[in-house]
Amino acid sequence: MERRTFLKLYTVFNGGLVLGFQACTSDGNPKEADFTEFSPFIKIGTDGSVIIIAKNPEIGQGIKTSLPMIIAEELCVRWEKVQIEQADYNEEKYGGQWAGGSFGVRLNWEDMRKAGATVREVLVQAGAEYLKVNKRDCYADDGEVFHKQSSNKVPYKDLVERAATIPLPEEITFKNQKDFKIVGKRISGADVNKIVVGQQLYGIDFRLPNMLFATIKKCPYHRGKVSRFDDTQAKLVTGVKDVFVIDNKEYGGHVILPNSPNFINGVAVLATSTWSAFKAANALEVEWGRDGQLADSTDEAFEKFRVQLSQPGEEVRKDGNPETVFENAKSIIEAEYEVPFLAHVPLEPINCTASFTENLIEIWAPTQNPGAISEAISKIFKFDPENIRIHMLRAGGGFGRRYYIDYAIEAVLLSKLSKTPVKVVWSREDDIGHDYYRPGGVHKLKASLDENNKISGWYHKIANSSRVTWLERDGSPSGTELDGYEFPAGFVDNLLLEYNEVKSNIPIGQWRAVSHSSNVFVVQCFLDEVAISINKDPADFLADFIGHEQAVPVFGNFKLDAGRLNKVLSLVVEKSQWGRKLPKGQGLGIAASYNQGAFVAEVAEVSVNRNGSLKVKKIFVAVDCGIVVNPSGAEAQVQGGILEGLSAALFGEITTRNGRTEESNFHNYKWLRINQVPEIEIYFMKSDEAPRGLGEPPLPPLAPAVCNAIFQATGKRVRKLPIESNDLRWS
Repeated sequence: MERRTFLKLYTVFNGGLVLGFQACTSDGNPKEADFTEFSPFIKIGTDGSVIIIAKNPEIGQGIKTSLPMIIAEELCVRWEKVQIEQADYNEEKYGGQWAGGSFGVRLNWEDMRKAGATVREVLVQAGAEYLKVNKRDCYADDGEVFHKQSSNKVPYKDLVERAATIPLPEEITFKNQKDFKIVGKRISGADVNKIVVGQQLYGIDFRLPNMLFATIKKCPYHRGKVSRFDDTQAKLVTGVKDVFVIDNKEYGGHVILPNSPNFINGVAVLATSTWSAFKAANALEVEWGRDGQLADSTDEAFEKFRVQLSQPGEEVRKDGNPETVFENAKSIIEAEYEVPFLAHVPLEPINCTASFTENLIEIWAPTQNPGAISEAISKIFKFDPENIRIHMLRAGGGFGRRYYIDYAIEAVLLSKLSKTPVKVVWSREDDIGHDYYRPGGVHKLKASLDENNKISGWYHKIANSSRVTWLERDGSPSGTELDGYEFPAGFVDNLLLEYNEVKSNIPIGQWRAVSHSSNVFVVQCFLDEVAISINKDPADFLADFIGHEQAVPVFGNFKLDAGRLNKVLSLVVEKSQWGRKLPKGQGLGIAASYNQGAFVAEVAEVSVNRNGSLKVKKIFVAVDCGIVVNPSGAEAQVQGGILEGLSAALFGEITTRNGRTEESNFHNYKWLRINQVPEIEIYFMKSDEAPRGLGEPPLPPLAPAVCNAIFQATGKRVRKLPIESNDLRWS
């Protein structure tokens, strides 16, 4: 590794190590000069303890544990000696700091290994000098440097001052995977103990002296503003300090940066408690104006989607001669599918705390995207980014919602206007009513079969509203909805993918697994239909269709390892005892997909009563995500993806009417109850490959596996989600 690269990645000051930084002792109190900072990620104490900095936001995906595990592995220290500290936002120091796209471990695997290995090499050099032997004859293990020939050793704690004088190594070596002691072991999350006893500080728990609590009575229309308001009754509520209108047109408009929507217009209430603010907001009398030029109801939007299925569309990808193949096909299978808009509903309501002063903006945010907060705040309030400090607090779920930054802009604005620190807290009704929803849409699919019942032609068309347009991104509207990589691109010689956009005022954005959450459902269900049409076992048909070729050219330089996908398919078939006979009303369904670098196959086992009552009994999951850094955290990610995917598949649907969302809380935006949770069996493929994404990949195959199982149980095909909107009765 080049020294220039290391310096760029880790910002080690003055070409060496830094002494005298504060760090927390075991009682949590800062103590001067006990620790030496070897890089922005690593501090080693005179008692042998190690502080590792967790650089990325923790939203429940386990990144606060897994990244430090990678560093500790290469540093060769005992995990029980490690303390973990959450970093503040500082991309110049730490590199990229965001959570999304299942990229946390995937993007940081090598960099975190370099951070640990580089400091280890410095300590081994210091140990060799201390023992007066050649460095080549020394190695590190469990926080000590050993001499191979004599077995003499010296602990890191006795080497930190000497190591501080040693130049950084020009080259490093990584540990062999067979020697891993931390990576691959089950380790509890860094915050688990505090969470269990209720001591963990989430964003909603954060307090500042003399701060006010705020909420905003938001315009219920997705594009609208305050026409007039009466705050007489609101100001009678005990604790209310101020009431005023906020309008995003005064602060940058609808979208501040590409992919970063601004706050919703409304009336802000500031009070001495959250409950006073909520009570006063409910007492406000407000008349709203709105922009009704575009589709404001989901019924109207879906009507337009369906019309667009028969209209010419954008050609996203065309391989071979699909039109000719369809004209000459032995048989053709066609189907239309429909998916709804979905909300995020993280358990912790949206919140943010901010303090605005003349020279400093300080923000405490449970966020997935601190960089966008910094950039937007700098742009709106004309502040130098160096004078904006963002503290990343643990978030109670994100799923893409906290990638947006509207709540942070609200907090900073209200602090500026009130000249005091302010915590903004949203109600659950605000959270659901003013989300950035997973786009709903309709899909048309067509497959042709040749004389050997092989798929010879494929057609897939989507009509929906594009995130590119709504979030004012650059690029084609199809880019976020149906791209050239979409499966089965590369697996069918004659293929046509088309996209039709319908513009709408319904707010849309990222949602866990984004377009894959829709498209995998549609494609995997349709492949099941094709298999059934030719009396082929769906698992066998899918395995044959994927094939065992190790590198299928898909798009540009990207090649999909079909062999790895087929291996997880084979594993889940084995573990689920696929093909076993089940009584009428029970069934097994299968689906598989590739997403964010991971290969996942799932089998759902369901039962359906004659009256149509559905029970999802068990989900079998096989995963190849490369090296599993923390099996405990990885299992939690798979379970979370399965349960969120199942909740959405069974019940999830956002509807709008007259420009406003109809759902408001969990009574009408339903979620799984504990008695509805199926048994989940998870199997990870052993791998030497670098880790890949895992937060999102388990979700997309869930819905098609369940719907394909419903067909096996009842003979009824579910082509429209949520499942509860379908009549599953059978006789």
